[in-house]
Amino acid sequence: MPRGKKVRRIDYGGVEMRELSAIKTKRTFKEYMEKFYALYGFEETDFRMGKEKNTDYYFPADFAELLALILRKSSNHPFSRANYDEKKVNASQIQEYNRLMCESIDNELPSVFRDLIYTMPSHLQSVKLGDLTSVLVERLSLFIVNITKLEHQAMGDTVDWLCRELDKANYNLFRGNYFSEMAQRSNEAYSNEHHKEIIEKLYGPKNENVDDIERRMVATNNSIDYTVSLLIKHIMQATDELYEGEGSEFLDLGNKPLLHLLGLDVVPVDESNSDGQESHLTERTLFYHKLSKEVNQGRVEIAESVLEGYREKILKRKSIIDQIKDKSFREPGVMSVDEKKEILKVRIQEMQAELAKLEEEDSASQDDFVDSFMAEMQREYVAYCEKANQDSEKLKPVVDHFVGQVLINFMNTSGIK
Repeated sequence: MPRGKKVRRIDYGGVEMRELSAIKTKRTFKEYMEKFYALYGFEETDFRMGKEKNTDYYFPADFAELLALILRKSSNHPFSRANYDEKKVNASQIQEYNRLMCESIDNELPSVFRDLIYTMPSHLQSVKLGDLTSVLVERLSLFIVNITKLEHQAMGDTVDWLCRELDKANYNLFRGNYFSEMAQRSNEAYSNEHHKEIIEKLYGPKNENVDDIERRMVATNNSIDYTVSLLIKHIMQATDELYEGEGSEFLDLGNKPLLHLLGLDVVPVDESNSDGQESHLTERTLFYHKLSKEVNQGRVEIAESVLEGYREKILKRKSIIDQIKDKSFREPGVMSVDEKKEILKVRIQEMQAELAKLEEEDSASQDDFVDSFMAEMQREYVAYCEKANQDSEKLKPVVDHFVGQVLINFMNTSGIK
């Protein structure tokens, strides 16, 4: 294939990709790409014709917009900043990056890619991080001031309470994750047992690499940029033949009646594909419209609804300070009669539903199964914590320093000034 020649007009070469990524120079583009390889586990040859070194850059339209999004925000990534030092990364930098990425997903991407990202569980979590990280810093800072400055606050009792609550929180975090993971494994096993032939007929033989990427894509705790990189890897699996120069144009420029029907002008295209950019943009738009038919719009609508509900909730949420100022605050445990009635109604409904469920179950066999399941989960929790304690050795000095800085103020009876 001649240098500079793309497989399809809708795809991107190096120059076009720099323009799409809003990067001015070849040198900066190369630097950003190298950071991309290092951060997300790609090779340079993944974006070269024929997957070989010393060939031209090549970016199929199937994922080019996703890659350009990450490259455009590369200078904002906490790990990509000049003179990056992991020890100096702060919460504000991470919050700002999440906020910028989520805003760009909404405002800069073609709708098909925006919808794909919305269906990923990590998108909502990244939106929340963009909103709430500064709130966490503010509340935690005030908590530290309170336990070290309030004269009648029992510091030892507070640490005792905090240790017990963190112990319960750690177990509950593992427990919730364990249930979700077991449910996912059960669904996969059922599909493999009962729908294997249909799945292989629709999607081809099982591919462990693809399955691994798909499992990681639906993880809730992915950062938003990592989720986008997984989408790129997933789409790459379906575009391998393009890198070998195989594949056909999305539209046939020889079919003039069809082009006129679509509102496209026929523009000659030279070897470097430098002409007819207006037609290319229109053709890409049509290509993205075709891709959008493959997105599960039901999942997109659910994600949009959940996000809208979260936005409404977060706008109404007030700190206790703000509630006191606008006189809407009530002491914990103080409720109106109507509020107490509503809580009782909900409890009665929950108890009735639980009673009906118990009446339908064979309690003996069910109890045996539950006991066995919970015992296995608890054993796995112990094993997990033993390994996690080893993995956290790198983090312990940082936490130790943080707690030490808090306790310094306890050693000084005048507290934080």
